[in-house]
Amino acid sequence: MKFEEIRDQVLGVPFITVSSARSLYNLIIEEKPKNILELGIAHGTATCYMAAALHEIGGGRIVSVDLESANYEPSCEEQLSRTGLDQFVEIHRTKTGYTWFLHDEIVRNTVNDICVPKYDLCIIDGPKNWNIDGFSFFLVDKLLNEDGWIIFDDYGWTYEMSDKLRDVTDGVTHRHLSQAELETPHIREVFELLVKQHGSYSKFIVQPINDWAIAQKCKSERKTYTVEYRKEKKDTYATIEDWVMRAGRWLYFRRFKNGQFARREPFTKKPD
Repeated sequence: MKFEEIRDQVLGVPFITVSSARSLYNLIIEEKPKNILELGIAHGTATCYMAAALHEIGGGRIVSVDLESANYEPSCEEQLSRTGLDQFVEIHRTKTGYTWFLHDEIVRNTVNDICVPKYDLCIIDGPKNWNIDGFSFFLVDKLLNEDGWIIFDDYGWTYEMSDKLRDVTDGVTHRHLSQAELETPHIREVFELLVKQHGSYSKFIVQPINDWAIAQKCKSERKTYTVEYRKEKKDTYATIEDWVMRAGRWLYFRRFKNGQFARREPFTKKPD
């Protein structure tokens, strides 16, 4: 299924932007992963884009995981059924989150005390929490094939950003966190302190517009770190979204430019 076709069917349903969706769709078209693991699905809009890309390349499987209590309208199941892409996706609803699902996957894929990798691409888009997603990275690593990719969403997100909207995010109560935990982007810390320092990963990409951090599992003495500011191809929807997101992030980063938030923030770099 072409990108424009699936875009028109799910347009307006959160939470992935058109710009991010195009990047994800193109990655699947280029890399042709056979098995994809998606941790955190919400409405399943990103799931639909990935399933459409698998349809376009002729096959593949997505294992999508979210909480039993994650009630969204429309649901992932409804969107997949409506778009006719449900045959590409296996949905798991868990009681406590995806770390125990990853435990079970490691058990299922362990032979003679060795976990056999099975996934070519993993998207981590859940609590955005150092404890949960930091641990999840190490679990996912055991299940990720060589040359596989991990995408972290919400690279720059903080609890303080959402504090005016809600008191609890995916089971984490904001008032129980220290000021540093509220102000610091947890996914940024996971990526910069855990993923980048891991010996099995050598290619790192940060996409400020998508708020993504991406890593490829490939051992090499030479590590590369790229900050991507431009998209090769944009449509009208993505262009509008980019300008809105740029304005919002500029205001937020300006507020914290002299604080903890800017310590390792690559967004402050100027594009070439």
